[in-house]
Amino acid sequence: MRCVIDAWLERSDPCLRLLDAETGQEILRCGAGWIIPLLESGELSLEDIQDEGLSYAERLGFTAGEPAPCAI
Repeated sequence: MRCVIDAWLERSDPCLRLLDAETGQEILRCGAGWIIPLLESGELSLEDIQDEGLSYAERLGFTAGEPAPCAI
């Protein structure tokens, strides 16, 4: 499955969505409560999101075995 990362990180209420590239259907949505701590700690960055050498999980700061605190 090809995905599109729709990230709005540089605003007061950052939002990040993962969309199916073919249908545009939302697969995952993450809000400020998840994004802000990761941005502040450096675990999530715009450079990571744009790095096509990383998996989608790595781009979004997910750690193996750790549940994602986002809406699916």
